Amino acid sequence: NPPGDAANIVAAIEALTGFLSLAIATGLIYGRFSKPRSYLIFSDHALISPYKNGTAIMFRFAAYKDKHTLTDLEVKVNTGLVVVENEKPSYKYFSLELERSKVESMPMSWTVVHPIDEHSPFFGFTEDDMKSADVELYVMLRGFDDVFSNYVQQRTSYTFEEIVFNRKFVPMYKEAGDGDSTILELHKLNMHKEI
Repeated sequence: NPPGDAANIVAAIEALTGFLSLAIATGLIYGRFSKPRSYLIFSDHALISPYKNGTAIMFRFAAYKDKHTLTDLEVKVNTGLVVVENEKPSYKYFSLELERSKVESMPMSWTVVHPIDEHSPFFGFTEDDMKSADVELYVMLRGFDDVFSNYVQQRTSYTFEEIVFNRKFVPMYKEAGDGDSTILELHKLNMHKEI
């Protein structure tokens, strides 16, 4: 038992600080390990590939954990690029229209497609145009995870150096030997070939 008022005050402060530091450490550790994660992996490159009667920018992603099923999944893609207006370059942002921006249930993989038509900011762009405009794609994905019972989200981006022209993705699926199921080949996520 510390004798004197000064020693009692010091002991009380130490006791309060000890409890407080333990509570903060517990909260930080719990918050770090209980944070919902999406368990998604994205392709390393976005491709300019044939699409219908024109071309499109495509990238794909897949879930790498079977138990974490995502529902009510929504993806948004924006782009930033340099636009010259009144002889002055300025960085502007555009929302990209997608072939499909929402699915009710996450398939084994999803190829996100932005058709390059007259409504696209990339209409008529060449590879050199992408570089000079300092193009970057910003991807934001959000979905409901049944395991966490909460919404999870993940972001990624593709710079002009990660956008590859005249390529198309290699299929990631194959039929199982029994013919009753489909196998997702995750090692082919980044595989693409020249057109």
